[in-house]
Amino acid sequence: MEVMQRTIDLESLLILESDEGFLFGGSFGGDTVEVKRSEAGLTCQCFIAKVSPDGECEHIRAVLEYLAHVPGEDDRPSLSQADADYYLSKLAELDAIQAVNVESANTQIERIKLWLEMENAKIQRKKDYYILALDNWMHMNEFSTKQLVAGTLKVRSQQPEIRIDDEAKVMMDERFVRVIPENRAVDKAALRKYCMDTGEEIPGIEIIVKPHKFSYKLNTGGA
Repeated sequence: MEVMQRTIDLESLLILESDEGFLFGGSFGGDTVEVKRSEAGLTCQCFIAKVSPDGECEHIRAVLEYLAHVPGEDDRPSLSQADADYYLSKLAELDAIQAVNVESANTQIERIKLWLEMENAKIQRKKDYYILALDNWMHMNEFSTKQLVAGTLKVRSQQPEIRIDDEAKVMMDERFVRVIPENRAVDKAALRKYCMDTGEEIPGIEIIVKPHKFSYKLNTGGA
């Protein structure tokens, strides 16, 4: 494909430079195009650069001509107040685009999260059938651990949970009080030991008996 070339009018260009590359655009509110620096030279993502055999386009040629005419930092054109105001307006435009992108992405993220939650809930319900069946099978056979071809099943008793409903009532009993640099607090270790040893549910607490814990571990490559 033959790429048409045209003379570049440097006076009409707005070229901003950074370590990453150049931002190329006209001075009349047109779209800007980024020309990036790379080890292979300058690259551009515009359509012409993508289809051109040598990867060149008017944007790259403009940057090259710009660099040829202003090789040093001291030769770079200085900004006028009008330029500064224009650049500030471009920042406002880009801020608005970013805000729209964030809003759009958040909407999509929420939809994806909802989809994931619904799909995983359906899958979890199916898993629960298998887990319940295996849990019952372990108990019927009085297994605590059972190795199978696909993995290992385990059943473990769990310690009851001591939930403190009224800390003030518990701390009326000095056996269950510890002092943390001048601050009185419930000694949960002492409280747990007492409750486990005696089975007593003292005022201010509730002993929550937990069911056994069933778990499984699949072998790598197992069905």
